[in-house]
Amino acid sequence: MTTVVDLGTLNRDRQGRFAKVLTLQYDTHVKGSVAVVKLVRHLPASGVEIVGRVLAKVSEDVAWNIEVLDSDGNDCTFDFECFQG
Repeated sequence: MTTVVDLGTLNRDRQGRFAKVLTLQYDTHVKGSVAVVKLVRHLPASGVEIVGRVLAKVSEDVAWNIEVLDSDGNDCTFDFECFQG
């Protein structure tokens, strides 16, 4: 069974303006264990790009099942440059 950990919501962009929030989620291992946890973050597009660049560089055994969902639950992962490579 996978545990879901919600890391919270950031609903402002880098200039402090309110922004449309997307859901970024991915699976990873709990540090020092084989247990799997699904991490969920609610971020504006700029935050998805920042975190996405990091996730795109790590190996598949560190983060997998990466997806970005809009407010309607539609998959928009490949709308972001960091996930197109």
